[in-house]
Amino acid sequence: MSYWLSIVGLGLLQFIWLKGIFDLFTDKDLPKQWVLDEDTPPDALPNPAPSLSIIVPARNEAKNIEACVRAALAIDWPASLEVIVLDDRSTDGTGEILARLASEDDRVRVLDGVELPAGWLGKPHALHRAQAHATGDWLFFIDADVTLDPLGPRRIIGRSIEQGVEMSSAMGRLVVKSFWERVVQTRMGAIIAGGNPLAEVNDPEHERMLAVGQCLVFSRAAYTRLGGHESIKASVLDDVDFGKRANAEGEGYRLYYGPGVFTCRMYESLSEIWNGWTKNLFPALGYSVITTAIVTFLLFCLTLLPFVLLAKNAILMGMGHEVLPSIWGLELGICLAIFVTDIVGHVRRGYRWGLFWTFPLGFVVLIAVFWNSAWRIKSGRGAVWKGRIVEAGIPHTKDPSG
Repeated sequence: MSYWLSIVGLGLLQFIWLKGIFDLFTDKDLPKQWVLDEDTPPDALPNPAPSLSIIVPARNEAKNIEACVRAALAIDWPASLEVIVLDDRSTDGTGEILARLASEDDRVRVLDGVELPAGWLGKPHALHRAQAHATGDWLFFIDADVTLDPLGPRRIIGRSIEQGVEMSSAMGRLVVKSFWERVVQTRMGAIIAGGNPLAEVNDPEHERMLAVGQCLVFSRAAYTRLGGHESIKASVLDDVDFGKRANAEGEGYRLYYGPGVFTCRMYESLSEIWNGWTKNLFPALGYSVITTAIVTFLLFCLTLLPFVLLAKNAILMGMGHEVLPSIWGLELGICLAIFVTDIVGHVRRGYRWGLFWTFPLGFVVLIAVFWNSAWRIKSGRGAVWKGRIVEAGIPHTKDPSG
């Protein structure tokens, strides 16, 4: 009985990974109507074209902010454009860089951050204050580590208007350079994209929701109807909560695969990766320990268990024990399919693939970060980000699982 259960279980895993390879080759997960890549011609804008405000929160972003602002100023936009940056009490020279940029181009406006009012988190409050100074018909919220494609805003706003929605977001191209970025970040991107198929996210009747805070776009009218950032002022996942509000209010929302909209290098070191995802993962799972346990168990079974079983049986065979060829053959086949999937995924999405062999290491780190996020937030210690403690104690009022 145990033999046949093993065969069925391993066969199911083999099928899942082989299907993944097929889906990658056929781009089944990327319906063309929701793809905005570098070859996508922008859809027509209304005539006259709407004015645009690009809004950027910045805290200790000296290494990113100049490239971000200069790329925003360089976009191809046929109407009035302004770039509003809120410097949230940076201590690393961000303010001096912004002052210089504002002196060079009168389309740049720089605002100073203030102490947080009760009940607000830092990023929602920064964006709330910044948008109050915006004059554009459309509001384009981006992070300070985002570099816009020259045609990016025309692509996403034109497609949004063409599809009849006034709020949208995009998954841009993730820039990865260091060893740990390539080991962890591309695999986290695969988890997020694989767990949120565009067809489901863009179905207002489906409970699936994903938005990307690096790139949130609203018409001014839709932003106002949704209550602005004040309606999600205590949310660490302001992007996702905005998308949920849009669907709940019948506002209309789209998520695009948008490497032709922007690029972003989120984190550079292992410590940044660790701290950055620690602040996001437990909130993304609803502050639920039970959900965290289920998700990480499934991730372990899908990504790490085949390697554990293959290693165990290799050790047993090395010690002279007999292992059935059908068992270790399936285990080997699954591990090979995992590596092939990783290679194909990297190539199809434009990434270097040579570190495919680090796949198990990447998922060991990812599962550890899931549990670190749950532990730090659930215990009240909170996550450390940009010199601040965020999410400290919040889940005690949100987590129904105890």
